[in-house]
Amino acid sequence: MYLIPKNIRVKREIFKGYGIKEILLLGLSVLVGFILAKLFGTGLIKIFFFCFFPILTFLITLPMPNGSGNILSIIIKMIKFRSSQKKYKKF
Repeated sequence: MYLIPKNIRVKREIFKGYGIKEILLLGLSVLVGFILAKLFGTGLIKIFFFCFFPILTFLITLPMPNGSGNILSIIIKMIKFRSSQKKYKKF
C-alpha cells in the first residue's frame, strides 16, 4: 500500500470535499423532492417534501473534518463488512 501525501487530490473536486458524484446525488435528491412535493400535500407539507431529501443528502455526503470520507462511504463500508462476515450456525 502506497501512502498518498495530503496535498495531492485523489478525485476531482468541484467544492472542497465535494466531487461530481456528490453533486449528482444532490441533484437527484432535489428532483425526488420536487416530484414528491408536486404529488402529495399542500402548504407546509410540500415545503417539507421538497427540502427534506436535499438536506438529508447534503448531510450524508458532507465530508468529515478528519478527512476519512463522508457518512455515506462509512455506511457502505459497514454494510460490505457485515455482509462479508461468515455466518456460523449453532447446533
